[in-house]
Amino acid sequence: MTMTKLAAAGRVIVLNGTSSSGKSTLARLLQQGFEEPHLHVQLDAFRAMEPPGYFDGLSPEVSALRLAALCRAINAATAEYARHGQHVILDHVLPRQGWAYLAQGLAGLPVYLVGVRCDLPQLQQREARRKDRPVGLAESQMSMHDAVLYDFEIDTSKSSPQDCAQAVLAWFAAKPIAHAFAGMVSAGSRKQASS
Repeated sequence: MTMTKLAAAGRVIVLNGTSSSGKSTLARLLQQGFEEPHLHVQLDAFRAMEPPGYFDGLSPEVSALRLAALCRAINAATAEYARHGQHVILDHVLPRQGWAYLAQGLAGLPVYLVGVRCDLPQLQQREARRKDRPVGLAESQMSMHDAVLYDFEIDTSKSSPQDCAQAVLAWFAAKPIAHAFAGMVSAGSRKQASS
């Protein structure tokens, strides 16, 4: 099928939060709650392809290159699904430089940014229970929400996963207009033009 024959683009819901904040659980509940099918593209699935120690002992240049490749691969998969009319829930942990890759990779698509917050004590408890994350990983990512504008935010330390999912579903039922991603893309364009 040629690109000219494709249906309207699917929407992309970006769930951005620290490790152990509840993004994957939320994504699964949203898949169950939406009437239309939504694919769940998750960072963990891409990280699972890496051999052990993939990011260990690298020079800053090589580490940055591998991070760029990881972010762009996730975004490319998400974008292709959306361009082929599929709705996507993108479950991500976006570092500061990851936002630029997101803006480039998903430009022109309907993107909704949802901040998934959780307080540190709760994150630490979840991290200890999981045993599949390095201790302190979530704490090292706590600044990820600083100066980030979202279309919608939830706090998984204050509400159950089901209540968080219902809040997101109710928000979508009201047919919101996504502003945050367009603003981010526009700000990035202005920054590039001035440099």
